Amino acid sequence: MTEIKTFQVGIMPTNSYVIRDIETSAMAIVDPGEYSKEAVGYIKHNGGNLEMILLTHGHFDHITGVSAYLNEFPNAKVYIGEKDLPSLENDDLNLSNKFASRRFTHFSADSLKDGEVVNLGNTKIKYMETSGHTMGSGCFIFDQNIMSGDTLFCESCGRTDFPDSSPASMIKSLLKIASLEGEYNIYPGHMESTTLSHEKKYNPYMNTSYEDIY
Repeated sequence: MTEIKTFQVGIMPTNSYVIRDIETSAMAIVDPGEYSKEAVGYIKHNGGNLEMILLTHGHFDHITGVSAYLNEFPNAKVYIGEKDLPSLENDDLNLSNKFASRRFTHFSADSLKDGEVVNLGNTKIKYMETSGHTMGSGCFIFDQNIMSGDTLFCESCGRTDFPDSSPASMIKSLLKIASLEGEYNIYPGHMESTTLSHEKKYNPYMNTSYEDIY
């Protein structure tokens, strides 16, 4: 079982999530677009055991806070999809050259392949590659929850007009999420949370097909 806390950070703003495995108090933070005193306070209040930093993709508004968290929690491991690993060193790909108001601090990370699982205490977190917004965008799935980053939003989806975006890949990825069996809570990178059943019914990008558009 897990507990999820949401912290909105940055100018966009970005949803940064802290996942806590209730049995062990092991914690992970998803998409720390900026350092959050409130998130750090929550982590420390619950034992201070930040084991992981999980990145749905490599844009600056989802990763700028990573270095500050590593200063605070130096044993935390950083994970990102293998195809977005270059964005951590390329400020054109992570868009910090274009949009960020301050210099981006680089860091290293371990890469994940589609379907790979990491263990947060007793919780298994599965990485699903969902390219489209970026080449290596992905979702993290656990306990009937999906951290969808900028792939799936409530009744919408992420932009596909960046250098390594692909509208065709985005449609395929949304249909890949839609093919999951059962109900899921969706925690997106921006805006409000939703559910998979709601998106299947009301999201226009999930109610089309690749062939309809391309």
